Amino acid sequence: RADDEIGILVESFNRMTDDLSESKRRLEAAYLDLQDKHTELEDRRRYIETVLEAITTGVVSLDPLGRLTTINGSAARMFGVNAAASVGRLVEEVFAGPDVRGVVALVQRTRRPKEGSAELELHLRRDGARVSLLASATAVRGPEDDYAGAVVVFDDLTELLKAQRIA
Repeated sequence: RADDEIGILVESFNRMTDDLSESKRRLEAAYLDLQDKHTELEDRRRYIETVLEAITTGVVSLDPLGRLTTINGSAARMFGVNAAASVGRLVEEVFAGPDVRGVVALVQRTRRPKEGSAELELHLRRDGARVSLLASATAVRGPEDDYAGAVVVFDDLTELLKAQRIA
């Protein structure tokens, strides 16, 4: 202990090392918390991907520019496209055929501020058979209600319509 300049310097140094120690402890705690949250998010992502691949409903998601960010196996089979090759391509490129152009218009409708979602019935020919789909597009909104993309869900109505005709 000293009241001179050396004492003040030692006291400042001790205070600085205590502050550094406290900052290090807080950083380590924040790092552990971040690791836990990352693990939780990764588990959720894997769960959602598993569900999307297991369902028979086709699901396609798009970014704000209209590029596909995801397409599940059911949607790829419905439209006869390669899922991996479709990701990153524009919706106009993936859904370019005359019988699926309505999907592009459906996605464009979700971009309008007042339109949150839109539906369309599609009738396609796949492997010589007629396929009826109900396409439902929903806008994904950001935190400030800005357009952040869209999710399009395709339900196969073929068997249901066939049963209705038989009934």
